[in-house]
Amino acid sequence: MNARTLLVCGGTLLWLVRLCSAEVVFPPPWSQSLPKQTSQEWDTQMNSGTQMVPPNPGFENPYGLPTVSFTGAEVVPEVGPHEQIIPTWHISDPLGGTLTIKVPNNPDPDLYKLVFWQITADKSVTPTGDPPTTDPPGTSLPTGLPAIRWGAGTWYTYNGLIRIDPNPEFETITFQLVESTNISEIVVNTVCVPEPGCLGLLAAGAVVVGIGRRRLRA
Repeated sequence: MNARTLLVCGGTLLWLVRLCSAEVVFPPPWSQSLPKQTSQEWDTQMNSGTQMVPPNPGFENPYGLPTVSFTGAEVVPEVGPHEQIIPTWHISDPLGGTLTIKVPNNPDPDLYKLVFWQITADKSVTPTGDPPTTDPPGTSLPTGLPAIRWGAGTWYTYNGLIRIDPNPEFETITFQLVESTNISEIVVNTVCVPEPGCLGLLAAGAVVVGIGRRRLRA
């Protein structure tokens, strides 16, 4: 096996590894001990299409099937955040497009729902500065976690936190994207908060995340 073949095989292996799991850059800002949590992750694959994409294996929501769908998009190979060619969801419509994420919840009438999202893209997923819209409507909350830039390019991992009162059976999250946006990964974590007593656990989780981020920047 010559050097060229080894290089090609190595590049293919890296590409396949890149497809197998999303990078959870930001953990959800709450305690991992809380019940009624969900976790779902999506990586783009060339055969994934842009409509109703199931999550990565191993991240299925226990309350139903979460899905991702796009309008004005196609799947194309692009130079990704780690400087290798990867498939991305590419907004090709000159008028822009949308990303819609549907997440089922525990159907119990809980106090409220927290939705924490993370998206890796080469353009802002909130280009107007407004947070994504939700159905039912929610309130955007500060996360305390800054966006992470990858290398010297334009790729960032963005994040946001949304609260929906009261807890719905499912929520739909919609992002308005501009032309030529490329998205490689999507991660969504949620928790249904059943009672005020859980607020202490939420606060403790947020403090731990904040301390971890300060240490990383130190």
